Amino acid sequence: MKIGEASERLGISISNIRFYEKKGLIDPVRDKESKYRDYTEADLDEIKQIIVLRKMGMSIETITDIQNGDITVAQALTKQLETLDEEEAKIYASKSLCQKAISDGNKSMEEMVSLFDYVADEEKQGVQFSPAEEFIDNLASALNYDNIVTTLPWGFMIYTNPVLNKIGKIIWSAYLVLVPLLVIISFIIAKPDSSNGMVKAGIMVVWLLMVCYQMFKNFKTKRD
Repeated sequence: MKIGEASERLGISISNIRFYEKKGLIDPVRDKESKYRDYTEADLDEIKQIIVLRKMGMSIETITDIQNGDITVAQALTKQLETLDEEEAKIYASKSLCQKAISDGNKSMEEMVSLFDYVADEEKQGVQFSPAEEFIDNLASALNYDNIVTTLPWGFMIYTNPVLNKIGKIIWSAYLVLVPLLVIISFIIAKPDSSNGMVKAGIMVVWLLMVCYQMFKNFKTKRD
């Protein structure tokens, strides 16, 4: 069957299937005559396995390790459960902090300062709060970081290395968001009279709005 039919059968988008192909998680054969990829029932079962593991929050790298035999499914599930327990504890701590802020009557940014020492004391006792880096992850995802970095030379090495991957996300996000933002600010300060300058600033504003919209879609998808 063709990719469109496979997409309908599985209830996922064509781009998702192609993403799994690009990551090397599936490898459907091409029809000799039409040259189109021909998805078999075995290919669909393989994608179903990937979907289930992804629903558990498992990373592409871990699924690759399972397929390569570097780790067993049982080991991956145990590790993922530990990761989810850690994330659950962070979410609980963050919710508790929100509840404390509400109960203490802290409703302005200035009043948040009063909670700084509380957060520091809690972290000293081992409590972990939701990391601020999650914003960078969402931003990088909105900017199509995963698909771009894997097409670059040595891109897969960067993508699979946690440290290099985090640095890459920060650089990519800064380049495509902070640079246009700084240009817009410079236009505002300079008060350009030329229509050309205003058009450029307008284009960059539209670009940033598109990025914000994509981030909202990604956030909503994660919640769903």
